[in-house]
Amino acid sequence: MGSTKNSPMIPNRHRLSAAGLVVALISGWVPFLAGCDGPMPPHPAVGRTVGNLSLTSLADPSRRPPTFTGRVTLLNFWGTWCPPCRRELPGLVRLADRLRSEPAFQLVAVSCGGRAPENMAALTQSTDAFLKEAVSSSQRSAIEPWADPDGRTRMIFSTSFGFEAFPTTYLIGPDATVRQVWVGYRSRDEADIARAIVAALKETAALKETAALKPAAQPAAVSAER
Repeated sequence: MGSTKNSPMIPNRHRLSAAGLVVALISGWVPFLAGCDGPMPPHPAVGRTVGNLSLTSLADPSRRPPTFTGRVTLLNFWGTWCPPCRRELPGLVRLADRLRSEPAFQLVAVSCGGRAPENMAALTQSTDAFLKEAVSSSQRSAIEPWADPDGRTRMIFSTSFGFEAFPTTYLIGPDATVRQVWVGYRSRDEADIARAIVAALKETAALKETAALKPAAQPAAVSAER
């Protein structure tokens, strides 16, 4: 069962500028900077199915958006203007780098600006600059940054998947349903996310093995009257 991880975060306010969000965080406008370590109820997104998303690759705009059926996906909404996001993303890239040889896993990191529609040129520049600064050159190919140009994906996740703050990370199973959600960032999240990914991958492998061992359905016998 998935759960919400409370931690430092920035509310999802797409209509505010990135600078405004940062000022709000520093000035104490954000009311939930302190985490709570007690048991938390499941996040409302857990169990919901993720459909096709209108995402654009910042590396190759002609590339088709990612699909979620058949793979374990870590979907992360982040921004270069968001301090917790800047601390979290390098750890997610490390996880993706360790799983580089695992075809059943994908990291979909959606770089978000302060408002929609996005200024794609500025977003590409700021994202590339941050990745060059924060991610080692040997690991950089483990992440393909994506964008939500018109804000449609963020709107869908805000209304149907409880997306309320940056960063937010969704673990999506091979059946395209949300398994677990992390809201905000804490240093121990990387280990928690790694364990959840490994468990989902083991489950995926077991299901594939079961399907392979399942005998094929025999065609129904057809009798002919003579």
